[in-house]
Formats: sequence, C-alpha cells, structure tokens
Amino acid sequence: MRIAAWDNPVNEPLIRALEEAFSGTVERCSLVDVLQHVLDGRADVALVPSDQALSSQDDVDMLPAVSVSSWTNPWTTLVVGDQLGAATMGIMHAPEGRSSALLAGLVLKEHYNTVVALHEQPTLPEGLADHALVTVPLESTESESGAAVLPAEDATEGVALDLGQEWSEMAGYPFVWSLFVGRKDEDHAHSIRLIRDVIKRLDQERVERERAWEMDEVSSDFFLNHLRVALDDLAIASLTQLCDHLFFYGITDEVLPVQFASLPASEETDGPDLTGMGYESE
Repeated sequence: MRIAAWDNPVNEPLIRALEEAFSGTVERCSLVDVLQHVLDGRADVALVPSDQALSSQDDVDMLPAVSVSSWTNPWTTLVVGDQLGAATMGIMHAPEGRSSALLAGLVLKEHYNTVVALHEQPTLPEGLADHALVTVPLESTESESGAAVLPAEDATEGVALDLGQEWSEMAGYPFVWSLFVGRKDEDHAHSIRLIRDVIKRLDQERVERERAWEMDEVSSDFFLNHLRVALDDLAIASLTQLCDHLFFYGITDEVLPVQFASLPASEETDGPDLTGMGYESE
C-alpha cells in the first residue's frame, strides 16, 4: 500500500509506525502536496490536514477508525503581545503553515473577537520552522518589496497561545489535526483494515515505541501523554464544529457533513471489533 503522509511533528509517531509496517512505500509530503498524491494516483491513501480532508469530500473519502487529535499541541503556538484582544491582528506564515494559520484566525475571532489578516510568504525568516506562525504589525504587513515586515525582537515577548488548547477551550473537544483519505468511491476496505491495525498496535505499544525511537523531550511527552489516535465521538464532534467554521469563513460553499467510508457489511458484524478505535458503521 502506497501512503502519502503530511510531514508535520504532530503526525510523527503515526508516520514512524507506518514506515515500519510498510517499508519503502510511505512518502513524507508537504502540506501543499500531500492531498495531490492521492488525487493523482501516486498514493493509495494519504494522511492529510483535517481542513483539507473535510473541504475535499467531493474528491476523496475519509477513512474511519483513525485520526490524529489532541487537546493541546506544542507545535501550534502563536506568541502575541499587545495585539491580544485587539480588533485586528496580522499573521505571517509559509505554505506549510496554512492549516495552523486558518486555526489561528478562527480561534482568535471566536475566542478574542480579533479579526486576523493572514499573509502567506514563500519562506519564513531563518531559524523559524516551516509550519511556524508569526504575528506582524497589521499596518505594515507588506513592505515595498511585498514581503511581510517582522516585528522587532522585543515585540515577540507576550502570551504564547497554544492553538490546540484554544480550540479545546472554545469548542469543548480536542482538535483533529489529520485524517486518512483515499480517492472517492474506491474500495478502501483493505486500506482501512491495515491502517487501523497498525495504529491500534502503536497505541498499545506507546511506551515500548518511545523507548526505541529517538525523540526529543517535547515529542516524547506529546506521544506518551497527549496524542489521541481514535476517531471517536469527541473527534467526530470536533470535526462537525470545524465544518461549521469552514463554511462560516468561506472555505466551503456549504456546511459539509462528516462522512466516512465503510467496511463491507459482513465485516462490520463479523469482523474485528473496531469500537476501541472509534469506528461506527454507517
């Protein structure tokens, strides 16, 4: 099975488990390219940002049982100073930060009544991760060269907002960062079974995997204590709320349903128990 996976730190444990299970057929991809791998037929399934999965349901089926969610995320932190609570705010991001920037705009508007202007740049200043978000003065978001102007070094002092935690406090559910998808209306039963079994085993062997893998302190803590891999009722409720916001902010033309591909009826009744991974037959 060929798998394309969004190469983001929040997905790292799942990607490593998949690489071990499907050696040589897992390709790490950028946020910009990962969905296209499935659409072009270069991958059978892809692990993609949840907003991409939800807004692309005309072209892809979302696979059940597995997702990447959490109540907090150390890699989606936005440092805000005097702008917190202001009427407007500017945020600069690279293409890899599109999903995080969308979430930032959403939670700042809903939680702090701040309207965010998003400014995508081809690259971020040296020293920043590709998925990082940077607050910039709204009145000078673009210089004469067209590049967003960074604030002074001392302006980066302020409150560090964990966008995952902000969503959780606002919505009451963990944020779903990633979902598995496959091409629309294809038979995904085999892929669903394989992915579910690999990730279920990962969930059961967290301590052993963490000891075997070289992970920094932040990644280790997230994997052991915060990563949720089941597409359970909490995750589905969170996705449903995200669909509402995607429509409200003009990402989709309508409020989309949260629908998943299903296994054959015989396996739904006679096959392995999927309850532990949050699977519900349609």
